[in-house]
Amino acid sequence: MAVILQQVMPEGVTLDMLDQVTDEMSADQDPPEGILFHTHFEQDGQVRIVDVWESQEAYETFRDSRLMPAMQAVAQRHSTEGPPPQPETSITDVHRVVRGR
Repeated sequence: MAVILQQVMPEGVTLDMLDQVTDEMSADQDPPEGILFHTHFEQDGQVRIVDVWESQEAYETFRDSRLMPAMQAVAQRHSTEGPPPQPETSITDVHRVVRGR
């Protein structure tokens, strides 16, 4: 079942940092398996992410295999100690998906 993933990133996480994570994974050239849609943007002073995935399992596989290593690499370049900050995350089941052409 498709899911919507919504995240609000912790304070201090910038759009540039998310762009760097995206580039680190080469996500534009090699999109993650199971992703239907991704966007990140700033609203009310905080960076946010909205994704639609084919399933929660597809997102979790991506998170563990590609996202977390890329986040750690970017955090190291920014001299951030410890694990990357964790976003506020919600996952919602989707009733219906209409795909564009």
